[in-house]
Amino acid sequence: MDHATMYRYAALLVEGCLDLRAGSRLRVSGETCHRPLMLAIAERAYALGARSVRLDYPDPRLTRIRADGCRHEYLDDISLSLSREAETLVEEGWYSLSLVGEDDPAALEGAAPERLQRLARGRSQAVKPYREAMMSNRLPWCVAPVPTAAWGKDVLSGAGRDPGTDPEGELWKALVPILRLDADDPAATAKAHAALLKRRADALTALALDRLHFTGPGTDLVVGLSPRSRWIGGGSTTVDGRFFLPNHPTEEVFTSPDAKRTEGRVACTRPLQVLGAKVEGAWFEFEGGRVARFGAARNEASLGRYLDTDGGSRLLGEVALVDATGPIYRSGLVFDNGLIDENAACHIALGAAYEEAFDGAPAMDAAVKAAEGFNESMVHEDFMIGSEDVVVEGADKAGRTTLILERGTFRIGEGGLS
Repeated sequence: MDHATMYRYAALLVEGCLDLRAGSRLRVSGETCHRPLMLAIAERAYALGARSVRLDYPDPRLTRIRADGCRHEYLDDISLSLSREAETLVEEGWYSLSLVGEDDPAALEGAAPERLQRLARGRSQAVKPYREAMMSNRLPWCVAPVPTAAWGKDVLSGAGRDPGTDPEGELWKALVPILRLDADDPAATAKAHAALLKRRADALTALALDRLHFTGPGTDLVVGLSPRSRWIGGGSTTVDGRFFLPNHPTEEVFTSPDAKRTEGRVACTRPLQVLGAKVEGAWFEFEGGRVARFGAARNEASLGRYLDTDGGSRLLGEVALVDATGPIYRSGLVFDNGLIDENAACHIALGAAYEEAFDGAPAMDAAVKAAEGFNESMVHEDFMIGSEDVVVEGADKAGRTTLILERGTFRIGEGGLS
């Protein structure tokens, strides 16, 4: 990434995605290879009046070393310092910016999935207060990609393209229009796109749909919605009125469904990383809301371990609609990165639901949430199920149907809002 692009990206993330306010605290996490961008982000944050910026460097290779070498009885051990830190981050209101893009995409490939699952479950439980504060929009947060040489080589080679001598630079070229860094004012352009997605979400909410029906190759899936389900798109607002974009890039509109009412079969249309393993050719069969049967052409065991994480990991927490007119789908690339690939295709998430997409959820206790169909879990993973061959129809309580997506294009809203 050249110097000018790096600083444009830093400004976009801090201003356009997080809308950082003076006096705020910002936590930035990423691998050590992201350090130049992380420092540029810190510079921009302080220029806007940030109170404090901290940089954290989680390392998947250390996770692999622990997964392979830690004694069995210590795999679940998490220091109290981690949970206390999570509570402090919430108490002090830290913004969160997570940069994704592995220096070594294969770092966890081949590790025992049951050991990775125990590590992930322990950490998830320890940081639960911080995760729940973000999922309920008490804190602004954003996840954004940063290309690396190894990631660029994998993506371009997988698409049958020559990565050349600078695969990181080539991946940047592909991501610049996707991230809207080619605009005169990237932050303003990102916010204008967010406004379009919000109009699309509002059009879906106005339909008062009772269910969605996905049909396509290997897919005949009905996702039940609750009267409380609200469609969200184009960003979120914290409980105290701070706007933010949880993901950049974003092309989705989503809602939290009634987790008790998913039925049928669905085939995944893109691979994804699950517990450090690349899962390909995944499929699920739902009965009474739960995944009753599943399979995968590759790394099925890792998928099974994920599904057994907790009581909510076999239930839906999100259903999202994405059309095929956006720059991610048009790039023709599969990025092997959930953040980007989920914004190329319709997807479902197994695991935690979003409170903002379920009317009244913040005021409910756990028992009421479960009765209303709001799913709670320590995990949340998106599985892509959309393509130009998948049709999405909606139906209301009276059975009136609405064609929503066909041939990859939205058919509802302002002129289709394509």
